[in-house]
Amino acid sequence: MKSNLAILSSDQKSIDFIKKNKLSSTLNLYANSSRNIEIAQKFAETHNFKKYYGAYEDLIRDKGVDIVLNFLPSGIKFEYIYLCLKNNIKVITDYPIVSSSNDLKYYNKLINSNLINNLFLIDETNIKKLYEDSLKQKIINYTKSIQNLNKFQNSLYSRDVLFELCPELFYLIYRYREKKISIFKHEKIFDKITNKLSNFNCCIEINNNLNINVMLTSNLENNLNNLGKQKEFKLNIPIYNLKDLNSFINSKNSFENLSIFTYYPYKLFQEVLYE
Repeated sequence: MKSNLAILSSDQKSIDFIKKNKLSSTLNLYANSSRNIEIAQKFAETHNFKKYYGAYEDLIRDKGVDIVLNFLPSGIKFEYIYLCLKNNIKVITDYPIVSSSNDLKYYNKLINSNLINNLFLIDETNIKKLYEDSLKQKIINYTKSIQNLNKFQNSLYSRDVLFELCPELFYLIYRYREKKISIFKHEKIFDKITNKLSNFNCCIEINNNLNINVMLTSNLENNLNNLGKQKEFKLNIPIYNLKDLNSFINSKNSFENLSIFTYYPYKLFQEVLYE
């Protein structure tokens, strides 16, 4: 029997993801929601969902929902991830999972209760590649240019969660979490007008034999186009962990997957950089 799929955000991104990964062949398109019930109704009729809701909470309370696709904005995404998992609903989502230190507290509760294993993180950028590169070389230069850096809720100048757009860096740190990790701040440059952080450099030293030189900036124009492409869903390109996604959908049991890697690096950066 097919499981029932519901989506929290009735938008084109959600339906594109379903089509791209052929989820309707293994899941029933059961319900969708929007804070505007008229939008939810039109979306349900257009894409053949059986039910629609005018509130995310109402959808989550529906006992017929087995799996939720959550592409809500990062500022509110985790709240509904948490509610779904607490209601024994599996969740498929994209990065970033959390957007504040308050989210981290509840994220840790999900880890401790093993509910985190019912959360699946989509890998559309090959998150594991940086870690795989680190196994072959002693020095890695990691540069990320972030367009409109200061508009993100968890941006660099905040004392909250760092590096919204750096999942591959966090995954690398997570894989070395049992090693000795030292972070050395080199440079923090603030915009003269807004007084917000525009550039940040540091070095992450692992076990005294691997160095990752990190530079995050909002000013490297030559990287902006690549970043924009990285965030888009393309119908003809499968996600890197598609095989894991199919296992997650078809399994009745939870299992450890990519989603757990975000907690430890977030916590580490907060403790070290804001000590």
